[in-house]
Amino acid sequence: MFDYLKKILEQVREISQSVDDYRKLSPSGAMPAVAQVNQAIKLLKHKKKEEAEALLLEAVELYPANESVFRTLGYFYEAEREFAKAATYFQKALNLNPIKKDLFMRLGYAQLSARQNDEACKTFERGKNVFKSDADIITGYGMALYRLEKFEEARVEFVKAFAIDSHNMNALFLTATIDIMFGDYERAETRLSLLVKVSPTTAHLYEYAKLKNLRGDYESALKLAKRALDTNKNFLPAYILLSEILNTRFEVNEALEWLQKAEDNELFAASLYMARANIYIFQEDFENALIAYRKVLEFEQDKTIDMKILICEILLGRLDGKEETVNALTEGEEGEVARMLLGVWNYKTGNFAKAEENFRKALQITLKLPIVYYLLAKIYEAGEDNYKTEKYYDLAIEKNPYHLQAYKDFVEHYLKLEDFAEARFKIKKALKLFPDNAYFENLLFYTGFRLLNSRSSDYNVKELLKLAEKLEKNSTFLYADEKNALIRGLE
Repeated sequence: MFDYLKKILEQVREISQSVDDYRKLSPSGAMPAVAQVNQAIKLLKHKKKEEAEALLLEAVELYPANESVFRTLGYFYEAEREFAKAATYFQKALNLNPIKKDLFMRLGYAQLSARQNDEACKTFERGKNVFKSDADIITGYGMALYRLEKFEEARVEFVKAFAIDSHNMNALFLTATIDIMFGDYERAETRLSLLVKVSPTTAHLYEYAKLKNLRGDYESALKLAKRALDTNKNFLPAYILLSEILNTRFEVNEALEWLQKAEDNELFAASLYMARANIYIFQEDFENALIAYRKVLEFEQDKTIDMKILICEILLGRLDGKEETVNALTEGEEGEVARMLLGVWNYKTGNFAKAEENFRKALQITLKLPIVYYLLAKIYEAGEDNYKTEKYYDLAIEKNPYHLQAYKDFVEHYLKLEDFAEARFKIKKALKLFPDNAYFENLLFYTGFRLLNSRSSDYNVKELLKLAEKLEKNSTFLYADEKNALIRGLE
């Protein structure tokens, strides 16, 4: 949440990094302090930052009562993104000029950027006392409350700010993000629909796309996310959102194409490769998931990623020398990824009771991957618990209707039980998703043949023979003896 909030902060207050900003701070005149500031600005114009910084630091020692010197140094550190230092000097400038709105704003946002959230809250609160009904100050106060996770209070402040100034799009936007957080989608929809009409910025379009995705309106979400990229082709979150929506719709190739476009635009980031890994792990393509997770580690070191890499390796059957690492990574960990890691390790090493316990705990948290349901089905099948076997195969297929192996194993389960009617029902469902699949078509013939004794009719026999002929033409037919028995039965 707060990484995205940081982006909102940057949108709300663009931090100037040009020499023009410094020039605006220095009024004309011959006072020594002003002359020294102007000299520093000339040095900045020629990109002599170290000399300019030294000159400004000297100026604040020589002229401790000159607000513009402190303010200029604050701007300097703000432009260098050294926000804690910027806050220090904006605070000193504000102490000298406690009724200047710009200083309240600069100080408050510098403190937010430096993660000094409590201090920022106090700064904006003081600003509210000086500027009773200023929408910008109130918005800043709301931002500080947001960062302190006082979301309901923040929403109240944002609503106040927009009521004072209906052109304050930032307040309206931030109110909508909190509406979404609290599940108030209708109100968020009203605010965001207005925003994209009057101010279709990248952030507004993207947030509206996220809302549409949450509400299951995938077509609208895709259109809005693409519009966000039209406004800024380098906005990585929109590429990731597009991939997530398309993966939800099981349009995997197109989802991966959007991530490839982001990579082609050189938007290299941990989040890009994590999004790719998430798609692969959902599709149970563990080899490619492993590659993507390793790319994530090039950008950030994270124990969770180490665990995910190990999960992929274990599911690929690479168990040698892994036990010690599994134990070290999961010691004292109770999260879903640690449970998943222990689950796959115990499953692959034959400890099904422990594997079941860990998978079920993972599901109780948030993990809802098809592979977890599938492996639980395999565990219950090995334990001959037919009810749970069927329940978890169904859940695996529900999570991923294109889970080919789950369909195959589910059909094989019913064949072992000689429940040919249920097997045939699953085969027909599978063939709707995997048309002309020789494996399922052969079993469709076989189950039909086995059911003929109880449901005999010339129509069924003719349909089965027609299917057999089709498979024979493709050289994929496996039940020649059963076909011959049908033909003899017609004689």
